[in-house]
Amino acid sequence: MARAATLHESDAPSSDPAMTSREAANMLGVSITTAQMWMETGMLASWKTPGGHRRTRLSAVMTLLGHGDVKRRAQASEQALPDIEATHPTNEEDADLGRFIAQTIKNPHSETRFHRLTWLASELLEVPIALITFLTSDVQIFHATHGLNIAATPRSWAFSNHASTDDDVLAVSDASKDPRFTNNPMVTSAPFIRFYAGAPLMYQGKALGVLCVMDTEPRILRSHERRGLLKLAALATDMLALQIMEAKQH
Repeated sequence: MARAATLHESDAPSSDPAMTSREAANMLGVSITTAQMWMETGMLASWKTPGGHRRTRLSAVMTLLGHGDVKRRAQASEQALPDIEATHPTNEEDADLGRFIAQTIKNPHSETRFHRLTWLASELLEVPIALITFLTSDVQIFHATHGLNIAATPRSWAFSNHASTDDDVLAVSDASKDPRFTNNPMVTSAPFIRFYAGAPLMYQGKALGVLCVMDTEPRILRSHERRGLLKLAALATDMLALQIMEAKQH
């Protein structure tokens, strides 16, 4: 992934003021998440404050606007689905599995089915956000989102980088105090995640994705909530397995 272009607070005169990601997003006419992603990947030149927040310059925003294709780039960042197949390159079976996951994400009927699970997860754990994530080499893709209007982020932002390495729940009580996530853009800026719990969707020994819940307030994951999230993740895995079997029969 491209590194963010480097700027510094003292690099420019007062006629070229610093701007927050929100101010840049408003000026560019894109979502805050898209502006943050562009800063993180270097498409929009920026720097980090001592507190871990991204800042850019008016001149950098104007330069991006001058390219004339901001809307097209925003649409590509927010809606285009990366090639999931690239995450399973080792053999034909894994490649088929990757293609199936890509088809699952693009299938509106699959989205509806999994929406029931994410809604139930949100209700069960009494949290405002629940979703299923799939990872590519560069991007995390959000599927069947409840309470979060984001399609994807850079993979480096993914809490599920840690959740998908085990078959148990990854629980983070306060991400702002966890050294793994304290500088994560989803923690330092909107949606300001504090609590996170994610259970991997395991299939034939592989983590296909993660069913996760999030809250903007710190909290402790209780034992019955952990069990409930694991049961829902198992149900999501069963649904994926059934769709894989059906796909192989056609």
